[in-house]
Amino acid sequence: MTLKPLFQHFKEMKHYFIVVVLVFGFSFYLGWANSAQFSNFLEGQMQGLKSISQSLSNKENPQLWFFIVIFLNNAVKSVAIIFVGLLLGLPPLFMLIANGMILGYVLSLQTHESTLSIVLKGILPHGIIEIPVILLACAYGLKLGMLVWKSFVQVFMPAELRTARAELTRTLRLTKPLIVAIVVLLLCAAIIESTLTYWLVHL
Repeated sequence: MTLKPLFQHFKEMKHYFIVVVLVFGFSFYLGWANSAQFSNFLEGQMQGLKSISQSLSNKENPQLWFFIVIFLNNAVKSVAIIFVGLLLGLPPLFMLIANGMILGYVLSLQTHESTLSIVLKGILPHGIIEIPVILLACAYGLKLGMLVWKSFVQVFMPAELRTARAELTRTLRLTKPLIVAIVVLLLCAAIIESTLTYWLVHL
């Protein structure tokens, strides 16, 4: 299996990449600038993460457990969000909005350290890989969702004009190398987050 067809397909995905970056960026701004307004929703989203983090910190080898949980959580969710995108593209949009708002909200709460310091130590080392990978998965989830929409619409068109189903099949084939790339990159991100990021945050 080669990644070349996938990389070539990225050229066709540029509009989806732009959309996911804009949605994520706007959601980040909402979480940052309107933290009080969305605090109940965002605290609810974060409560589970806090509970897991505290539980892992009390284990005998917390860094190993952090690696396992971070990798499995990110890999499973990223792969799943591609295919649940078939539900008309709505789940990837929700994931983008939720993650962007949570990240913005978390940074807005930092008072003991500068925001730049938090970003450099707690987010950038692994986030430079993890965030683009999540955006990539969401972009393909949106793509599949849009192709499902088009397939429904094209049912009422002449057979020779029905192109969405063929494009959907082609895109689904590309999910195989896409999943491999996502899993490998998230493995690298999890290693960094459970070692370098963990060390920097606990300095």
